[in-house]
Amino acid sequence: MAESRIFSYFGLLYRTTIMGTVSDLTFLKTFASNDAAKITKYVTMFLNAAGPSLTQMKEQVAANDWKSLKTSAHSLKSQLKYMGVVSGVELAYAIESSAGESQNLDQIPDLLQKLENVVNTASDELKAELTTL
Repeated sequence: MAESRIFSYFGLLYRTTIMGTVSDLTFLKTFASNDAAKITKYVTMFLNAAGPSLTQMKEQVAANDWKSLKTSAHSLKSQLKYMGVVSGVELAYAIESSAGESQNLDQIPDLLQKLENVVNTASDELKAELTTL
């Protein structure tokens, strides 16, 4: 059975249905007026930035640099919203909150690993999606 979630972005409500996938380009397609070139641009920007962002976040965790980690998680969270990666948004938010409040810091490495798994899956899906635009 598909899982359905509702989220708000830029004051608009979006329903995302996850049927074995973690990404949903519904918001991006609306935002880009279904312009394939714009969608490709934004997806490519995400694909190029996500890996380095995760690497940077791992380095920040290793250095106990919670302030920078909060900022990095917030930035990645925004990118994930555009790609409709709801589970990634939730994980990035948890990391951002924990780092910002200096609470549950021992849970951050596990959250970051889960986030990396979600981002890798989303990246594979988005690469495949690019071939259909």
